[in-house]
Amino acid sequence: MKPIHDAQKDQINKKESTSKLPLSVRESLKELGGFIACARKEKRWTQEELAQRIGVNRMTVVRIEKGAPEVASGSYLTAAWLLALPILTWQAMGEGRSDTIVGDLLTKMKKSLPGTVRRRRKTIDNDF
Repeated sequence: MKPIHDAQKDQINKKESTSKLPLSVRESLKELGGFIACARKEKRWTQEELAQRIGVNRMTVVRIEKGAPEVASGSYLTAAWLLALPILTWQAMGEGRSDTIVGDLLTKMKKSLPGTVRRRRKTIDNDF
């Protein structure tokens, strides 16, 4: 029986952690990756050019465009920002539009939530 090398163990661990993600999250990442690929091609940038702008290597861009969950979220967001994909509220606000659905939802949530959240104290029932 052959011993499992560290690289093989890492590969197995990545597959196990990826499979724990809900299906809708995995599908959303693939969809975001597809949007990033389309926007990159529309700008006529190569994967290498986008990688240099993000500060990663070309293989990371390949994984982003496939929707790989092991890629850092910062890399996805930087790619979306560079390609002007308005997936975030602040991007729309930068263009003078603050009327996004996400922005409105966030504003409503902030108004209805408390400023701080503290751990609840346990009530001790010492009435014997």
